Amino acid sequence: MRKFYVNLAERKYPILTGQGILSEAGTLLAEAGFDRAPIVISNAKIWRLHGAVLERSLKKTFGPATLIRIGDGERYKNHSTLLAIYEGMFRAHADRRSWILAFGGGVVGDIAGFAAATFMRGIPYAIAPTTLLSQVDSSIGGKVGINTKEGKNLIGAFHQPSAVIADIGVLKTLPARELASGLYEVVKSAAIRSEPLLSRLERKLPEILRCDAGEMEPVVVNTAKIKAEVVASDERETGLRMVLNYGHTVGHAFETATGYRRFKHGEAVAWGMLAALGYGREIGLLQPEECARLTRLIHRIGRLPSLQGIGVEDLWSALTRDKKFRGGSIRLILLRRLGEAEIVSGIRADSLRQFLRKFLHESSHAETRRRGDGTNAGK
Repeated sequence: MRKFYVNLAERKYPILTGQGILSEAGTLLAEAGFDRAPIVISNAKIWRLHGAVLERSLKKTFGPATLIRIGDGERYKNHSTLLAIYEGMFRAHADRRSWILAFGGGVVGDIAGFAAATFMRGIPYAIAPTTLLSQVDSSIGGKVGINTKEGKNLIGAFHQPSAVIADIGVLKTLPARELASGLYEVVKSAAIRSEPLLSRLERKLPEILRCDAGEMEPVVVNTAKIKAEVVASDERETGLRMVLNYGHTVGHAFETATGYRRFKHGEAVAWGMLAALGYGREIGLLQPEECARLTRLIHRIGRLPSLQGIGVEDLWSALTRDKKFRGGSIRLILLRRLGEAEIVSGIRADSLRQFLRKFLHESSHAETRRRGDGTNAGK
């Protein structure tokens, strides 16, 4: 088991990663300071696959825990689900001494964390992430919230967990598409902070896609450390932490424009990275060969859902509601080189809008050509 910390100004909390550590969750959470059974928030799919292991461990250490199940998918990260969580907590007679254990992927972690941030004006929570995306990204840093029809994560808070317990072994049960979704977030972290990690992904991608333990564990640990280090330097996203949004500005807009139904989060981020690569190349920030290198890696991971049917007006409407469009001033995270990102402000709306129209057109035509000749972008 590997253990490292997110070191914040006023406190720190552990990130624990390893094979099979879900069976030790009760002991590990007790060591993190919890002394009573949690309210577990999960979904039916995760509970069916891994709930028995967690339940036994928690019961052995704390006694029986309360379980609240929510829907599976980004479209359930909403106000209705949040109210259902509150109602379940009241039925369980939760109070200010209670705590939440989020057991699932990014949707579960985000909404459970937001429930913890707001129930009784804030109670503690921990996360046992079960997807690659949540283990390397969303479980770390305390950004919690819900979606609305106007946009993603527009209602939320900063509420740091007390511990993160990431069992690498559970990743073997992920569908191929869900695993790929997480790998796009790994690529994002490598692109903004670690060219060596990017090289490792290029060399070892077949083994990583097979969830080979010897390759997957260092990828999870190194990617999570990147997130932890950035969060430690900028907990409230006032500066450096913004680089973690590489690919997310346009990616979130793709999710919003399609009602959170077409894309896995990582897939939308992958399209967002491709758009950012293209725009960065267009304004002369990134060398063409580096742009091509990252594009190849993204397409090697898997075939992305089509952009066909998404109009520039729908995309632009979603973009203008994004938190990163401040007072009409457009900011994007772009790469200067692989492993180094920067926050670019003052982007002209007409320039970006024109680029996005071209990007949607070219991407849709490329998809039509692939279908016509039978090729698969993910091979």
